[in-house]
Amino acid sequence: MKFVYLNDSPLRVSPQGVLGIFAKSMTGLAEYAKRWPGEVIVSSLEPPLPAAIDDPQFKWADDPLARELRFIDRVDVGRISELGADLVMHSVVGPLSETLLGNDFRVILTDDWSPEVRLEVGLVTNRGLADRVRIRLGAARRTRRLDGLAARADGFQCNGHSAAEHYATVNESTHMFFDHRMHADDVRAAGQRSFWDGTRPLRIAYSGRLTEIKGVNLIPPFMTELDRANIDYDFTIVGAGNLEQQLRREVPSNVQFAGYMDFEQSWKSFARTQVDLMFLPHIQGDSASTYFESMGSGVPVLGFQNRTLSPLLAAGGGGWAVDNGDVVAAAEVVTRLAADPTQLEVQARRGLTFMQGFPFEGVFDGRVRHLVDVARR
Repeated sequence: MKFVYLNDSPLRVSPQGVLGIFAKSMTGLAEYAKRWPGEVIVSSLEPPLPAAIDDPQFKWADDPLARELRFIDRVDVGRISELGADLVMHSVVGPLSETLLGNDFRVILTDDWSPEVRLEVGLVTNRGLADRVRIRLGAARRTRRLDGLAARADGFQCNGHSAAEHYATVNESTHMFFDHRMHADDVRAAGQRSFWDGTRPLRIAYSGRLTEIKGVNLIPPFMTELDRANIDYDFTIVGAGNLEQQLRREVPSNVQFAGYMDFEQSWKSFARTQVDLMFLPHIQGDSASTYFESMGSGVPVLGFQNRTLSPLLAAGGGGWAVDNGDVVAAAEVVTRLAADPTQLEVQARRGLTFMQGFPFEGVFDGRVRHLVDVARR
């Protein structure tokens, strides 16, 4: 059988003509290839964009991870049929996703966000009442369009509780997964780490894009509250984005900016050995992989009540969720930990136990079982 993975953005092409894709995507594609009973083809509905061969964000078709993958720079519906595809997977929000439906191959569509989360993300950068009205009207139209596409697809896969709860009412063949890169061995290794006991500064980190939708503008006031409470801590910011320079101006001198970290080569070890608590001030409920990857590193998460963290903690994840945007309440959690450091280990081990049930390997076992079931109907 042939499985065509259509990236939801253009592939990349190096000056040498080698095709590539985001490193995180390549990691997942290699897992599809291990499990899919046939050929896995990677392409896009859009032409590739140029990228430097040494850009750490990307992995290339000559990488060992791509050994069992076939890359094609661009396809359309006709080419997909010519390839003899049995199953195609693509994002429901792709601008050309509708063209895939009703052809001689089966289609699984995907989404990371429920309509509610998509609306929350849209409202983060609103500029006033008129803008909010426009965003809400646009979101309602988009939901009707996406639900119509989802209902016509042969199957649907979605990342996290919020999207799954929505799309399960739209497509009866909906499969929920948790998008992260923590293997079973990673979680086991994290179980052997040491946990903060209060005898040294608490090592707090933020990891992710430095953008408005990730709530990073709340990091400086959170630190102000920690300082007001005389908490002894160090803080590391991992990632890059348009708010980096603003953050550098606003945070105190005990903050380290670590920039981009390669997940396999640097991030896993950093989280497991250099971080006690992950502060993720996401003011909307996007299903960020950092929630899962932190917990799988033995690092509990401190964040806000939203459509991802709240159900994740209710399901057994490790950490704390306070009212959305309430940095005072977030700092109070840290104050309680300073008074009783054993509670950090309790939540760290709770998160590890949760992640033992959803390792990277198990996530892809479930996803590919669903793909094969749909393809063989």
